[in-house]
Amino acid sequence: MTWQALFGERATTKIAAVFDTEGAACATADSLKDKAGLQSTQVLLVGPDEKEYAKKLEPEPQGIIRTAIRSHLLLGLAGLVAGGLLWMAFYSADIPAIQSSRALSALAFLFFGAVAGLLLGGLLTSRPDHQLVIQRVQTAIDDGHWSLIIHPRNERECDAVMVSLAESGAEIVRSV
Repeated sequence: MTWQALFGERATTKIAAVFDTEGAACATADSLKDKAGLQSTQVLLVGPDEKEYAKKLEPEPQGIIRTAIRSHLLLGLAGLVAGGLLWMAFYSADIPAIQSSRALSALAFLFFGAVAGLLLGGLLTSRPDHQLVIQRVQTAIDDGHWSLIIHPRNERECDAVMVSLAESGAEIVRSV
């Protein structure tokens, strides 16, 4: 299973670049669209006076819902299987506590394995790696700077964006 199967969003990586002026941000946005082949919906500008910028940071609310469902289902199932395998290993090792109560111990291993998988699915859904990008954009707004929010959809686009932004001299923040 690839990690991408857990996500329901088309663009899982978020990149933010902070600029002092609107002109520099717009010029870089145009350059990114040309060099990286990005669409206008993938490169969004956030100004210092903008209040409703949350949709620009997370433009795929349905994708987030799909991520929640997929990650919980797949990781919950993986945790259930891992719990079963761990129980089988303990059972095969002739652990007395496991041998004396096979059914109850199996249920406990399956339950805690599934719960661990579901918790991991919740962590994945909350996307703590996006928080760094969100906080940097908020700081830029507070400081009166302009931010570009870029949503590359694959590794090739992501690499092209990072190269172009490095050439621009902007402060760059990226999620995983």
